[in-house]
Amino acid sequence: MQSIFLLGSLLLLWLHLAGASLIAGRWLPYPLARACSVLLVALLFCATEHFVGLGRLSWLWPISTAGMLFVLYLFRAETRTVAFRHAERVFIICFAAAFAWKFVFPNIYPNMGERAADLYFMLNYYPGERLPPLDIWYPPFRFDFYYAFMHYGAALLGRLFGWQPGFAYNVAFGLMMGLSLTLVWYFASRFITQRYGRWLLAAAIALGGTGITPLIHFAVGQPANHPNEWAATEYMWGSARFIGNFDTKVNTDFGRALFPLMRPENKPTPDFEPHDLPMENFGYQFFLGDYHPPVGGFFLLFLALGLLAWLETPAAEGEVVRRRLAQGLFALTVPVMLITNTWIFPFSVMLLLSWAAWRQWRGDPPDWRAVIGGGLLGALLVYPYLSGLAAQAIQTPIKLVPMLAHTPPLRFVIFFWPLLVLMALALVERRTRPLAVCFVLAFGAMLVLSELVYVDDPSGGKYDRTNTTMKWWGWLYSGGVLACGAIALASARRWVRMAAAASLLLICSYAFDVARYWWYTPKSDAGKLDGAAWFVREPVNRDLVKYLRSAPRGIVLENWLGDAYTNQTLVAMFSQQVSMLGWPNHVSLWHGAPQSVWNESNLIKAFYKGELPDMPNWLARHKVDYIVWMPADNQANPQAFNTINAAIGGYYYWKPFSDNPLAGLWIHREVNKP
Repeated sequence: MQSIFLLGSLLLLWLHLAGASLIAGRWLPYPLARACSVLLVALLFCATEHFVGLGRLSWLWPISTAGMLFVLYLFRAETRTVAFRHAERVFIICFAAAFAWKFVFPNIYPNMGERAADLYFMLNYYPGERLPPLDIWYPPFRFDFYYAFMHYGAALLGRLFGWQPGFAYNVAFGLMMGLSLTLVWYFASRFITQRYGRWLLAAAIALGGTGITPLIHFAVGQPANHPNEWAATEYMWGSARFIGNFDTKVNTDFGRALFPLMRPENKPTPDFEPHDLPMENFGYQFFLGDYHPPVGGFFLLFLALGLLAWLETPAAEGEVVRRRLAQGLFALTVPVMLITNTWIFPFSVMLLLSWAAWRQWRGDPPDWRAVIGGGLLGALLVYPYLSGLAAQAIQTPIKLVPMLAHTPPLRFVIFFWPLLVLMALALVERRTRPLAVCFVLAFGAMLVLSELVYVDDPSGGKYDRTNTTMKWWGWLYSGGVLACGAIALASARRWVRMAAAASLLLICSYAFDVARYWWYTPKSDAGKLDGAAWFVREPVNRDLVKYLRSAPRGIVLENWLGDAYTNQTLVAMFSQQVSMLGWPNHVSLWHGAPQSVWNESNLIKAFYKGELPDMPNWLARHKVDYIVWMPADNQANPQAFNTINAAIGGYYYWKPFSDNPLAGLWIHREVNKP
């Protein structure tokens, strides 16, 4: 039954995408039409719901399905064209490759990246309230964070088709990554005639590592007492987080010679630590598995580059006028980046300005009416979202990189050599040199800027630049490798093509670690796409979630388990309920660091120890409907349960789910009243 539901869901998704592609394909090439349709529909719905909430929308899919079937009939001649069928084949392959990863590894864990936090972002949008919605980790405040647009899109997808949030999470991840790979293929196809070159470039983006990848096994050997399962995970993250992190594991003569560890006597200050400078490029997102803003940032990057590729390669008959639309859409992606991945907004602006300046320099200026119009349209569509942002958000000024925080030169070169080599190769061919200059200047300027300034977020010490390089480097590296790699592989000079292919093949050695990770990582929950299989495997957890999924919506109190990346709030989230308080560290950060978050966290600890005075009034003040008591809660204070039950028994009744160990729910007596 699950297989039938999955197949039917994916067919419905494809039908809607194919219909949208055919409609927009009257003005844009099909790969661009598909991506732009997804973006514009989500933008329009998001802007509309800031004025009126539209609810769950599951009533709409039969109507939209009938509409898309009519579109396929109306455009039946176009569906038989080579262009449409080729575009659909490429999309199906790219989506299948991306979705296969989430199909095999669907679990939404709290302690691996930001998966649980991303699910929380989505769940805020699921009720379909007028935006910004209730913050389900900190009621009664509103969820008005600055980079949740792609989570809104995933929730919109789930609301339309009636999918469970975890299912929508995993499908949306596959869709965003698949659409991005489709745009990568389209960009490559505008330059490269040989099919092998297109596949190589697409593989380098999807499975490629960083410059350290070909050397990493020679620098860090697998210890004899560590199994292959250890190596499968370690090398996956090591290629992205080598500088200041994985390089501390160097254990070979080659590694020690190339990356010597800093001795105490060589430290510039006694407490100096090498800075942690990661680069999470596009291919690394599969390993992370997070439906996080960088995924949306890559989608907008590849869409912008795809539009540029269409603009700057020879036009077919009748395309010249329609390309004004492409210029407007390119400009539209810039304001959208503000609400998708705010960290990347400056680089998105740099890409647009670099292209516009390059066109002016060549004496072929952009269509400024189209560019300004597209930018203004994007700004108008995102304005309702931006207008509701929390005014108390923590300020993150941009500062100059301190001298001791700069990237060590050798590590910088080894990390970025594929991009630097492809930039140089792209400039060789005179025929394509003008466009290569545009891309080299754009991504080169970003690279230089990333060494000069950083975003001063709450991280400190060796992590001062961590968030900045993590977000900036992966984006500019992936975009630069795609843009310059395509031009180099399209060169008329054989040695340029061979050098570019060799560089891309070397970073594709990351596929070895990807394959090992795929092989050795347990797959016991493959196909369980709600993401909760690992959690509901425990009978108590399963029964709690099952009960609360059918119970009236209310506020759930769960015990404090840590300030972040813990199982706290999972009962509420997997049940689509509201938590009284989510992870204190994240909630505090996103709400401007109010002291009340930490005060309430301390009161929760006191409550579960049975030490909180006046429990009924405290619970009433927070309008708590359900109180979770887990087996682990019995350990903190053996008498806590009896103390709490005696204090709140007049207002809540106890519903047990296990007697040994004791576990269940206190349910407010007003919850089930009509």
